[in-house]
Amino acid sequence: MRIHRICLSVMLALVLACGMLGCNESAEREANPDELVLGNWTQYRNRAYVLLIIQAQGTWNSSVRIADVTSKIVKSKGDASGSWHMDGDQLIFTVMETNIESVWQKNDTKVFDIVELTKDRMQLKEESGWVGEWKKNLPQKAQGPEGDLAPVIAMAPMAVNLNKISSASSDRYLCMSMQIRLKELMPGQEVPMVHPKAREAVLLFLSSLIHDDVQDFERIKLQQAKLVNILNPYMDGVVKAVDIDRVIVASSMDKVETFLIEYDINPPLPAEPEPAAEEGGETEEAPEG
Repeated sequence: MRIHRICLSVMLALVLACGMLGCNESAEREANPDELVLGNWTQYRNRAYVLLIIQAQGTWNSSVRIADVTSKIVKSKGDASGSWHMDGDQLIFTVMETNIESVWQKNDTKVFDIVELTKDRMQLKEESGWVGEWKKNLPQKAQGPEGDLAPVIAMAPMAVNLNKISSASSDRYLCMSMQIRLKELMPGQEVPMVHPKAREAVLLFLSSLIHDDVQDFERIKLQQAKLVNILNPYMDGVVKAVDIDRVIVASSMDKVETFLIEYDINPPLPAEPEPAAEEGGETEEAPEG
């Protein structure tokens, strides 16, 4: 009788375990594609990195950067933007603005068949039949002051023209990279996405500053509290602090471009070996802007 009860207990445990695994698999399968597709994606093609940001408001932005043989991004080739929507198993992009016609042609509508879509990987099939792979740049977590893992969101580096007191003043550019440190989240509460308008609000605030406002580190620290107040309305009030990692005041656009490339939070993926061209065949060239 006791053996019989033990067998029933084991069988019940196995059934429950299988049921839980089935639920987990089902939940992953039933994840909303409209949510999975959101975020920052990167595709690597022949030393060209195509960056794609898909936003919840139905808009997208893309840029192309070219890397040298060491896989270090050395030159921006332009950007594009537009609207997007999903129709069944298809992801559809409409191009509104572009200066990289070889990748995104103005007023074009590009239809991709979704071959695979997970939280960190996306495979899209073009109308030509070519399947491209995109990798998502997932939110980062940083080590907190107490040694615990505190939720931290790294923002892409930004640069703005500092406000000038007079027209005779020299042009100066504030270049900055920062991280958003969040308050302790409730169990099960997801890390919020940075609303596009939050970045716009930050850029607007920074561009209102003059050179005296950022002349030294102490004055820059005074701006951090203001940034918290600017971001919180867009992030459900969960922003605890803004940590400024790097900041420079540049006097030329060359220095601005160098800063943006050096501190990009979307570093290039490991270079993949390029297949040798077959005799009589053609190799794919990097997109040109």
